[in-house]
Amino acid sequence: MRRAGTWCLLLAAACILARPSPPPRAVVRCQAAGACFSAHLANGSYADARGACGRRRGSLAWLSGEPELRLLLGLLTDAAAGPAPSLFWVGLKRNASACTDAGQPLRGFSWEGTGGGAAPQEVPAALGRWMKEPVRSCLAARCAGLHLAAAAAAAPDGGPSWGWKERLCQRETSGYVCKYQYEGACPDLSPTGALGLDYSLPFEERSAGPGFSPPGTVLTVACPGGEVQLTCQPERGGFAWQGADGPLCPCAFHHRSRRTGRCAQTAGCREAAGGFVCACTTGGLEGTPCAPTRAASTTASGPAEPPGAGADERRPHASTSDGSAGPPAAPTAATGGEKTAAPLPSSSSNYVFILVTVAVVVLVILVMTVLGVFKLCFNKKSEGRGDKEPPEAGSKAEAGSGEPSGAKGSE
Repeated sequence: MRRAGTWCLLLAAACILARPSPPPRAVVRCQAAGACFSAHLANGSYADARGACGRRRGSLAWLSGEPELRLLLGLLTDAAAGPAPSLFWVGLKRNASACTDAGQPLRGFSWEGTGGGAAPQEVPAALGRWMKEPVRSCLAARCAGLHLAAAAAAAPDGGPSWGWKERLCQRETSGYVCKYQYEGACPDLSPTGALGLDYSLPFEERSAGPGFSPPGTVLTVACPGGEVQLTCQPERGGFAWQGADGPLCPCAFHHRSRRTGRCAQTAGCREAAGGFVCACTTGGLEGTPCAPTRAASTTASGPAEPPGAGADERRPHASTSDGSAGPPAAPTAATGGEKTAAPLPSSSSNYVFILVTVAVVVLVILVMTVLGVFKLCFNKKSEGRGDKEPPEAGSKAEAGSGEPSGAKGSE
């Protein structure tokens, strides 16, 4: 039973550690003309890659010219896992009925352009770069991928070193690139004051910044006061973001730093070097000048306030360079129970509290799961011991019955 308990422990640990991790988020880039590319790190054959792109309503990537080539190289540089060289499937294939042609930029290969657009028949000479010349053949089909050299290597023009590379279609590569063709795209948004951006693209991918966005993209903007959702929709003459009536992420006190883009934490603030300077709020609403307290103190029955107290109360609240309110001036003995307003707390603590709460809940669930497995294993172990107790009791009875006979024999 000890072995059974050990196996139960190992099984519980394996169940916890072997939970599948979510797939890595694809890297996405889009053009203003409506072409989008997504790079995926996944081992697979040419047919596997083509099927994966088809399920996303796209096709294996094909290029129409140098602008798309530059976009694709930047995309793969961000997506490549580490400094090692990588090979990504694209839509380059030579059928068995075609022969290798050394005089053509693609050496007899052609783009398998499907989906929203047709691959061009004429290929620019700039796209005819090969890492190694393909094998001359007219008998078997061949596929090709885009080979990205190690990060340390660079092309003469300063960009990444790249080239097409022939490969058997049945063999695997480290990833693949899909292309999605649309009629246009919405412009890139950079809302001032936003805490985060999440683009939900129509081809079942998410991105923090694809550049331009195709129609059907839903953008969620996280603002200090909540979330705002926008949708890229067609309009007369193009595409535009719709869904927000007013400005995105407005400041609560209607004042934003032109240099940092952050909001003032209280009203009545003005921008200064390094942040904001906010007026004293004693004796009135936020942002109003401090009420005079010297005259009130002399007419009151109490003692007059010490010199310099009013100046301390009128001392401005300086803010830090990031726009958050700094520590206020030291409180003074003001009459009438007047108090200076404290700066508003930062909303970042709320997000930290939410993250910590989620982590604690997940930890509790894991602990309860492990304890349940332990309890099940120990119950089985105790049942096994209970099965062995009757023979032990019988042996003791036999031993007890043998004692009188032994004693009788001695007598």
